[in-house]
Amino acid sequence: MEKKSVYFIEETQKIEGSYIEIDTLGIYDNQNQAEEAYENMIKEPKKSSGIVLNEYVIQAEDNFFKRLLNSWKKLPAEFYRKMTILTFRPLAEFQA
Repeated sequence: MEKKSVYFIEETQKIEGSYIEIDTLGIYDNQNQAEEAYENMIKEPKKSSGIVLNEYVIQAEDNFFKRLLNSWKKLPAEFYRKMTILTFRPLAEFQA
């Protein structure tokens, strides 16, 4: 098992009670690239509210991370059951 940080740029689409619908705009394995992409996204007028940059520290099988970065938009539910999120911290949040 390998442990590493993965950075998600996410936008809140809908909140209903405890249900939150999130659209993942990008996923990165490098914090600097994630922060640069985040800064570029919040400059775009259509992407100007509810965008969050999150860091997830994940423990998973070695090949999991490559698969995650290659196919993050179409992940089946069982994919998430193969990892353990060790910590989570928002790095930046923009609200218009």
